[in-house]
Amino acid sequence: MITQVFIIGSSFVYGVGAEKSGWADLVKQFFHHKMYGKSGVGEKYEVFNFAKSGAEIKFVKRLFPTLIREYGRKGKIITIVSIGGNDAKAVDSPTNYVSTIEKYTVQMSQLLDLLKEKSDLVIAVGGGYYDESKTNPKHNPFTGGESYFTNERRKKFEQRFQELCHQKSITFIGVKLSKEEWQKKYSYQDGLHPNQKGHQYVAENVIRVLKRYI
Repeated sequence: MITQVFIIGSSFVYGVGAEKSGWADLVKQFFHHKMYGKSGVGEKYEVFNFAKSGAEIKFVKRLFPTLIREYGRKGKIITIVSIGGNDAKAVDSPTNYVSTIEKYTVQMSQLLDLLKEKSDLVIAVGGGYYDESKTNPKHNPFTGGESYFTNERRKKFEQRFQELCHQKSITFIGVKLSKEEWQKKYSYQDGLHPNQKGHQYVAENVIRVLKRYI
């Protein structure tokens, strides 16, 4: 029986900031080594990175049923999700927020329920910290506008994400480093995304959890 792994989210999942491989790609490499490396188990897994820069919760909630319908097979489904940072930001002005914490709570709760309904295992992944000197504001390369990312809102929203995961018995993997250490060693030059070392850090933590279940 095949196990499918769906990794979904925004630019953090896509791998922005990684000169070689983002953390989701490193997770895929882990599975490919398990299948095709020395003494490999053969074609037992399919791993997909479905990420979109700038994605918000509503995008993932709309996309996921289509992914299951079009890509799903008979077998086990593991879903790894990291989303919500773009819901916490502001656009065009520092107080023009994309979402409130109340709206975010409702949308995230609905998304997690959907993922649990369609998956055998759901793993949620949190992010690191911003360098606000570069992200408040940050030029948006896709829209030409400005976005405002702050650590205060990011961590407030991520804390709610973690609380919802706990309520729904979903494993949450966070960054267990100080803001200073993350910014010094693991942050890409844009101040928003992880660098290669940061992506490696996240991948190692995700893989450590996956090994309990596969």
